[in-house]
Amino acid sequence: MNAVWNKLSTRLILAFLAVATVAVTIVSVIQSQHVSDALLNDGGMLLHARAEAEARRVGSAIDTQISRLRGIAVGNTLHAAADRQVSSYATTDNAEIARQISASDARWLTAGAGAPVITGVLNTSLADDLRAQTRIDQNLANLLFTDRYGAVVAASSRPTVYSQANEEWWQYTAATGVYVGTPTFDRSSGTFGIIIAIAIRAQDKGDFIGVLCATYRADAISLPMSEGRFGTGTKADLLIGDRILEPGGSRLEVPPESDASAITQVRSATYTSAEYKGFPRLVALAPVSNISQVTGLNWGVILYQDRSDALAPVSDAQTSTLITALLVLAATAVAAVIIAELISAPIRRMTIATERIAAGDLEQHVGITDGTEIGRLARGFDQMAAALKERIAAEQSAQAERLHIQQDMIEAQNQRIEELASPTIPLGRDTLLLPLIGSVDRRRAERVLQTVLADVHASRARTLILDLSGVRDVDAEVVAVLMSAAAGVRLIGARVILVGIRAQTARTIVDLDLDLAGIITYANLQDALKSMTN
Repeated sequence: MNAVWNKLSTRLILAFLAVATVAVTIVSVIQSQHVSDALLNDGGMLLHARAEAEARRVGSAIDTQISRLRGIAVGNTLHAAADRQVSSYATTDNAEIARQISASDARWLTAGAGAPVITGVLNTSLADDLRAQTRIDQNLANLLFTDRYGAVVAASSRPTVYSQANEEWWQYTAATGVYVGTPTFDRSSGTFGIIIAIAIRAQDKGDFIGVLCATYRADAISLPMSEGRFGTGTKADLLIGDRILEPGGSRLEVPPESDASAITQVRSATYTSAEYKGFPRLVALAPVSNISQVTGLNWGVILYQDRSDALAPVSDAQTSTLITALLVLAATAVAAVIIAELISAPIRRMTIATERIAAGDLEQHVGITDGTEIGRLARGFDQMAAALKERIAAEQSAQAERLHIQQDMIEAQNQRIEELASPTIPLGRDTLLLPLIGSVDRRRAERVLQTVLADVHASRARTLILDLSGVRDVDAEVVAVLMSAAAGVRLIGARVILVGIRAQTARTIVDLDLDLAGIITYANLQDALKSMTN
């Protein structure tokens, strides 16, 4: 019994724990998902805000360099130098000027450091001023100034060619006024340089007089992006067109397809959650813009953060939730044990009472009288037990009465059977008929034996007809007694005729191997009487 009820209690406890576990799990999952979504959204918005701030810093750095170039252009120094350069051509024929510049460009490629074409560019007061500017701002790798024909007027260091008119940056600057180029790797310095140029125009009439160009170190823009000032696990890339310039790196290359896909997604969204550089990350992109409104500046700042870092608070929350869930489950287990005992105890009492009632102890009752469902069930059980006790008592009384009546009937029947035990019927002067009806037991068979022998002897009958057609059930012992009676009749000089032997009786006679020699048998009484009258 204890094992049974322990199993019931265990099932109830497990049911409570299962319900509590499912509820806690669902709440935890929903809460975790909600917190994760909220953190991802907040993290993405914050990442985008930081990307915008960094994009403004990059744009501000470009504006600063453009403003520096405009500051250098203030005054008449560049204007005067440009005028002297144009006057040195001694002609206004553009074709002749182009020929002179081409000749100087050819000499420039092979000229030594002391050649006039070199010293005329590098050993001037303007060149000294330009070199002074590069010392003030070490991020300026080079400064040069050309006239309106593209010929170098002055430079802080020797440029590769003398004529810059065929350079894309020069032509773009001359046409639009401002140029910011794509970072180009400088093998000598091992860094990327950005060409920033502005057109110089006459202060009075605004005529184009030349181009002031600076080679600006890209590290000045990209290195601050690698200083880890964006928060834990957050990094930045500088997007130049469709290529990535890694902060402080020496590569400007097209990103792999997976990264390009993430960049495409984030261009039309505040942020995205995608695989970037081989890991699932939050990615935000902000385009670089500046006050100078440089057209065609297709730059952007990419900030990315590992999802695990962005969701680190979720892990803490999940740990806290897990601890809370364990405490809730522990409390639920205790409550489940108590509730299971409260539920199973009345049922256990009813079961024990049921088993004892089944064993015959009708005095058992549960005795729970509260108003709960269990109490009502217990009261119903007690009422059922009381009713069962009354019914059993009534049935026992009725049974005793039936047994008494049955005994009386049996005694009356036995008396009647005693009276009719040997109803031999005379058939003529020397023939007796003994019909046996009903069941024949050993007692009656012996009575028949005594009566038949006495009647045959008293009536000096010559024939006894023993009619067995009315006998229902006989056993081997009864058949043996009847055969003994037939043998006794033969011994006192009368013959025996058996009629109405049933199949079962015949089977018993055969099984007992009884000797029927001298005993005449007929199927029925009519056949026997007919044979006697013939």
